Amino acid sequence: MRIRIVVLSGHSLFAEGVASRLRQYLQKIELEIVDPGQPDAMAQIAEAQPTIVLLDVTDPETTRFCPLSKLLLLFPELKVIRLDPQHEQIQVVTSEQRPAVKVRDLIEVIAA
Repeated sequence: MRIRIVVLSGHSLFAEGVASRLRQYLQKIELEIVDPGQPDAMAQIAEAQPTIVLLDVTDPETTRFCPLSKLLLLFPELKVIRLDPQHEQIQVVTSEQRPAVKVRDLIEVIAA
């Protein structure tokens, strides 16, 4: 099974660097670089049908043009990994969805 990854960054050096490193370590990936500043960025992401989106947190255009909430809404199973090279951190965001009708449902999620 191949992992479909979109690198979302307007900084081509950053995006190409990440893509190059991933290709060194992961043999079974399909990788696409999308510039969030392009008018059809969300369409490019939708076409790629990624399982993972890597976000460049140093690029303010990334979440402006491709909001995290919209990505998670369009792709409920998506794993978003926010890369922050300045602080040497990654943040993993997922869109786990559960039915919730009563407060008890919320409490169960919080307590889990």
